[in-house]
Amino acid sequence: MLRIFALLILLHLVLSGSGGYHKWVGIFAKESGIRDQKILSALQYKTLLEKIKPWDAKGYYVSDLKYGEGKWVAVMSRGDAIFSETIISSGRWGDFREKLKKAWRSGRYLIDLEYGMGRWVGVFSPDLRLKAQSYSSNSDIDKLEYLIEEGWENHYKVTEIAFGEDRWVLIFAKGSRLRNQRFERAASWEEACETMEDRWGRGQDIIELEYAKGEWLMLFAMHTGFDNQRYSSRDRYEDFVNQARLLRKKGYYIVDLADGW
Repeated sequence: MLRIFALLILLHLVLSGSGGYHKWVGIFAKESGIRDQKILSALQYKTLLEKIKPWDAKGYYVSDLKYGEGKWVAVMSRGDAIFSETIISSGRWGDFREKLKKAWRSGRYLIDLEYGMGRWVGVFSPDLRLKAQSYSSNSDIDKLEYLIEEGWENHYKVTEIAFGEDRWVLIFAKGSRLRNQRFERAASWEEACETMEDRWGRGQDIIELEYAKGEWLMLFAMHTGFDNQRYSSRDRYEDFVNQARLLRKKGYYIVDLADGW
């Protein structure tokens, strides 16, 4: 019994020192055009959709969608921009990909993409000022940088990174106002924090933070519209929601939501 207790203490110290606990992370901006936010959660995807409806009727839109720790989370925002949205889902990437192409043909562009509980979910809007979108997917994380640079060479900007079904999905956009994009990887949360601080010091904002398979992936850019940024993380979801509420009182709003280790 004493040996087990000692091992538990050692594990706690290792996790504490390495940032190894699961954490919810928010990227917040003070200058984002957002005037109010609500954070909704549900264990089931369909339940979350029902929770979204009344806020959608009040002029809020889904600015971020995340699945983590067995729950779906939606960040509902209201501000200067007005979006009409459609949420589309499918169980397999091959099926979702066809729905993605159909949405593009109808003039709707992807705002956010998330995978959880065997389901791909995309938030689409016809109100984005884009000329085109495209996608690329690969199961090898080491090939992402090549795919991103290939997109840049074709005058596309990366607007979304998602992971599911053992594949990375990149969403590219043409006509975006984003400039000087940079892609970064970090093997720990501490390293990711250092990277963000460094990029902020160079005048770049983070537009995308994603975690999977032991790595944090980050996208930075200029002309994002999300200025004066900061990050905040909490191990427990309830603590994160409370922290986000406190930051809202100071004028900071979530512009990206992530969870990882």
